[in-house]
Amino acid sequence: AQIGSTGNYAKIGSIGDYCVICCAGENSIAKAKKGSWITLSEWRYDEKINRNIPICVKTEYVDGEIIKEDTWYKLENGNFVSIKI
Repeated sequence: AQIGSTGNYAKIGSIGDYCVICCAGENSIAKAKKGSWITLSEWRYDEKINRNIPICVKTEYVDGEIIKEDTWYKLENGNFVSIKI
């Protein structure tokens, strides 16, 4: 597969088996099938430099129990959080 995404608020979903999804833009979300891996980033505003900066990047395995398949996730306070869109 070839996927390109730039900027903030990216939304990437995978329908294939055993994929690796990386969605690192600010306020990005991702979902994947069981057996896949998802990487997300979290950003925060830094007043010293007057811009948002990445503060956390985390990868989780979609095991179907803790991280569920076909469920949208974002990174919040360093944790994967499921969301409805």
